[in-house]
Amino acid sequence: MNHFRKTLLAGVLSCILAGVGFSFGHTAVADNTPTSPSEVKPPAEPEQHDGQRHKRPGHHGRKFVLFKDAATLLDMTETDLKKEWKQGKTLQQIAKEKKNWDAEVFVQKLTDVQSAKIDQAVKAGKMTDQQAQQLKKKLPGMLKRFTEHKYQPGQDRRLPAAHSAI
Repeated sequence: MNHFRKTLLAGVLSCILAGVGFSFGHTAVADNTPTSPSEVKPPAEPEQHDGQRHKRPGHHGRKFVLFKDAATLLDMTETDLKKEWKQGKTLQQIAKEKKNWDAEVFVQKLTDVQSAKIDQAVKAGKMTDQQAQQLKKKLPGMLKRFTEHKYQPGQDRRLPAAHSAI
């Protein structure tokens, strides 16, 4: 037998053995299935969504945490803030119009809010003190970039500094 046939035969045998082991694993787990009709429960009804589904599984709205906090600071709803942002204004310009805050004041207020959230995460054990200090060092620069950003069509699902774990 040449080398190719030996390799092919070994591959086929390993697939067969893996398939047999997989099927035995499933039959062993299936022992506690309900046997009488009274034990069978109907499937749960699917959850009703408001039409907004996650296009990228695993992100679940983390992107807009900073946007929500900015809206809260400016005493606006998130929807109103997004409308103004989509008209081509930066968050710094909106803050200047609504609260008469210059860029540094607005970034400092956002930094204070996010620092408090970081402190809560440390208390809850979700991050270490060292991780919190590193994140706090980067925070003013990230938030400055976030507030300077202008809307560009096609980026509804992407915001700067959206990757933050705050």
